[in-house]
Amino acid sequence: MHPFVKILLFLFILLLMSYLSNTYLIIMCLILFAYATWLARSSFLRVVKRMKWLFISIFIIYAFSTPGEYIQYLPVTVAPTFEGCFLGVVQIAKLLIALAVLSILFTTSSKEQLMIGLHLLLSPLNLLGLNTNKFTARLLLTLDYVEELAAKGKFKFRFDQLDNMLSTTKLAHKDKVIVLESIPFKLSDILVVMLLIISTIALFYFKEFNFKVLF
Repeated sequence: MHPFVKILLFLFILLLMSYLSNTYLIIMCLILFAYATWLARSSFLRVVKRMKWLFISIFIIYAFSTPGEYIQYLPVTVAPTFEGCFLGVVQIAKLLIALAVLSILFTTSSKEQLMIGLHLLLSPLNLLGLNTNKFTARLLLTLDYVEELAAKGKFKFRFDQLDNMLSTTKLAHKDKVIVLESIPFKLSDILVVMLLIISTIALFYFKEFNFKVLF
């Protein structure tokens, strides 16, 4: 599949989450979580493990701040609600879906392929004066630079590094030539893009006229 189509699928799934019912969100989360674990077990589970405190925080916030029926027989003076616990699980499921799809995208595509897809996705912005060629090249060089530091064990992310990273990348790769080979679209890619466009229009149409979408 063309990387441009993969990025569109990723964006469509993020859009689709706002239309699915909570039950179908959890089902989608389980399916994508299992597939991402099978496809890239070590890297995906490592990311999920690093975000465990975020998941716990989200669950606690929703459990104790959402009105509803309180969970009885707990040895605390402030009890969570059933509705809050369920909403907390739903929000965690949404984050896991995004992480799983992103992991699948990175696992099934090389860095260069993703840059090609991103360049095509941003190409309409050229009409507004944005140089997408320059932006894509800088992004690719930055990713290369981060990988080099990570491979040497010298990279520990800090927010103040963002100010220096771009200038450092320019100096380190001043004379480097970036070549992104064009990937042809297959018939299946065109069909998927058309299906995504039709599905997106249908979702907005159903929302506009207050139809119940996907149960």
